[in-house]
Amino acid sequence: MSEELKNVTATNVTATVKWFKPEKGFGFVRLADGSGEAFLHASVLAAASLPNPVEGTTVVCDLAQGAKGPQVVAIHSATPPETPPAPRARNQRPPRPTASAVQPAFQGEDGGEAMVRAPKPPRERRERSAEPAGPATMAYGTVRWYNLDSQSGLIEPWEEGATVYFDRATLRQSGLDIVADGEDVRYLAVGSEDAPVAQRVELI
Repeated sequence: MSEELKNVTATNVTATVKWFKPEKGFGFVRLADGSGEAFLHASVLAAASLPNPVEGTTVVCDLAQGAKGPQVVAIHSATPPETPPAPRARNQRPPRPTASAVQPAFQGEDGGEAMVRAPKPPRERRERSAEPAGPATMAYGTVRWYNLDSQSGLIEPWEEGATVYFDRATLRQSGLDIVADGEDVRYLAVGSEDAPVAQRVELI
């Protein structure tokens, strides 16, 4: 018997799949009693001969306390949602300028109006506030980029939401020297939903 099964803390628990990424090999479920979430690894699905679950799948499972919190160690049943979740559209490009965004600038040599595009609005710089407001939330993501010159970077969350800013100070507080583009991380973010800032970053 595995060490996880020896340390089972709850049996026949009902939960709903929050998300599961086959390419990562794991995901999370929300516990039906509202007590939180639990980690779900692909090996547990394989042991139960179950396919990769979609968001909203209801499972009856056993839980154990892992190194980073509750985790699913056995699944007794899995029921897909009646309506499959719609695919999420992320990082969509803004629409192209319409005719109203094109303004006449001067009269051409043939007497007609020569058209030029309206100037683009200035890009807003994203500044890190000294004391970000809002509750801290733990989540997972992938480093989109980290710039050694500016000593700052962005994390692309695995769930829907805005990219998360972090800098050299955040890495030092987390015991890290540097992170590479494309690395998967676990992070603690604060601030608004539109401009979250990482307070801690861990490699996974």
